Amino acid sequence: MEIQINLGNLPFGLDFHPSDKLVASALITGDLHLYRYSVDAPPRKLLDVHAHEESCRAVRFINGGQAIVTGSADRSILASDLETGSPIARLEDAHEDAIYSLINLTESTIASGDDQGCIKVWDTRQRTLCNSFNAHEDYVSDMTFASDAMKLLGARYTALTIFHLFETVKTMSFNKDVALIILMTSESLLLQY
Repeated sequence: MEIQINLGNLPFGLDFHPSDKLVASALITGDLHLYRYSVDAPPRKLLDVHAHEESCRAVRFINGGQAIVTGSADRSILASDLETGSPIARLEDAHEDAIYSLINLTESTIASGDDQGCIKVWDTRQRTLCNSFNAHEDYVSDMTFASDAMKLLGARYTALTIFHLFETVKTMSFNKDVALIILMTSESLLLQY
């Protein structure tokens, strides 16, 4: 089975809804698109929101799928209502540099990574910064989280850094660019170069 969705522009980020047949896309144009997909019908666009003035680089469903959060090259983070696309909250200048990646940590926290290697942890209910790590010298290309160990793993150019939510644990270097990381267990990783 293959379902194709023509986005019309280059996607920088994609995410599946945690419990419904929805997919969100973050586009180079700064737009956020939301589609419903099914094997029985063509995909249907539910939302087309101009979320950011610069490229929309990352997208994640948050709060159990009730909202969508996006990060942008304009350094802002936007939370949008799933049903209407209306803004719930916008953090202008959330980072000093363009935001490159986002990840859910818990039901009420997310992490964002930027082009200069800074990772920030945010409380989505209070809309406040919980912690900040100067993780790398280059962009944070991807992140994953081990909830059982409360460890956040950030990837950049040729290195990974593991963080406990309150302290840096370990940095590993590689001789190739790390583009994607997948947590297999709290102790093993799958890397894509």
